[in-house]
Order: sequence, then C-alpha cells, then structure tokens
Amino acid sequence: MHDYVKYKNELNTVSLGTFNANEFNLFFSLLSRTKEEQHEQIYLKWDDLKHLAHYTSTSNTRFLKDLNNMYQKLTKTNYLHMYTDDDQVGLERFMIFEDFTFLEKEKAIQACFNPKFTCLLNQVHANATCFSLEEFISVKKKYAKNLYRLLKQAEKKGYWEVSFENLTFLLGVPENYQVGQIDQKILKPSIEELSKYFRHLEVEKKYSKTQGNKVRGYIFKFDKSRP
Repeated sequence: MHDYVKYKNELNTVSLGTFNANEFNLFFSLLSRTKEEQHEQIYLKWDDLKHLAHYTSTSNTRFLKDLNNMYQKLTKTNYLHMYTDDDQVGLERFMIFEDFTFLEKEKAIQACFNPKFTCLLNQVHANATCFSLEEFISVKKKYAKNLYRLLKQAEKKGYWEVSFENLTFLLGVPENYQVGQIDQKILKPSIEELSKYFRHLEVEKKYSKTQGNKVRGYIFKFDKSRP
C-alpha cells in the first residue's frame, strides 16, 4: 500500500522554506497519517514514523532533534486562512499544531493538529494537491522538495506562474540572493532533479516592462498529467 499526501491548495501558500530535507519528510509523513486517520490527534511510534519518512539515521537523539526542529519552525509559521461568515469575508491566523508531545518511555509521539488546519486535509476533493509520499521523499534537495509540492498543484494544467516575490517567499530564498544566484543555486539544480517527475520541465522568466527589465516572475512549464 502506497502512502499519499493530499490537501487543499491553500496549504501551498504557507512558506516552508526554513525546512531541511529531513524536516520536509517528517512533516509530510505526519500529514499522510492525519489524512488516513481523519481526526486531529495522532499517535505514532518513532519507528513507524522513521519508516514512513525513510529516516536513515539510527540515532534517536538526532531523530528527536530533527522532529523538535521541525516543530519549532512550524510554531513560527502562522497559517493565514480566508473564510466567509454571513456574507462577511475575514482572515484569521492560526498555528498548525496545538500540541506536540515526545513520549520517550513509549518511544512515540502524540501530535494534535489545529482543527482549523485539518479541514485542509480531510474530505478534500477539488482544488487539491496530491502526491506520493515515497516519490516526495525520493527528491533529495530541500529547494527541489519545496518546488515539487508547488508544481504538483498545477499538474493538470501543465504550468505554474508565480511572482518573483512569492517564489522567494515560498522557497525561503535568502534575502541577499540576486537573480543569477537564484538561477544557479536553486532553480537550475531543482529543475534537473525534478525533470524525472515532470516531463519536459523548464522555467522562463517574466520581465517587467519598465526600464531595466527587472524580473517580475517565473513560469514553470511541463507536460500536464493525464486524467
């Protein structure tokens, strides 16, 4: 049985750019389990989570450190949700986790997702991002992993267009990176790695019409998935 991650596209507006590769794997492994169990609280043995995330280190100390780092980064990441109530449109911010407990005696974790967040994971039909957890984990580099989830939401269209500001925000690009550095250190290696998952993947820059031809955005193109 293959594990899949599925969620509403709204989650792709959250920047996970501070995650390293292991933290990405652990987080989306937890999401796959939450979807399966259909409720906010999950209980998972360390070994089961390691198996899901293909976690290779045998050190429990390192494993717990990676889990704790993932959790700490998420506590600094507020999810911005738009809602409609009595014809009023509002915005609210909330944290993804309400509680995250390390049960050392049981060698398990108990995680409680915010109920407002789990609505993005359960009963998802339209406007959804879906991918194989195993395939996601097989992507090695952190920028490529982040780009992978963003391209997956556009799989049926065959292209994804994004502004320069939003791309750098979502991927967590260092603020001092110039366009050339983004090309060489982030986009080029990511395109090379992701080409096996998105056929004929390429990226084009979109330029502003003002003097200086400043890069205003990017469009990623690839063969759209078959129905």
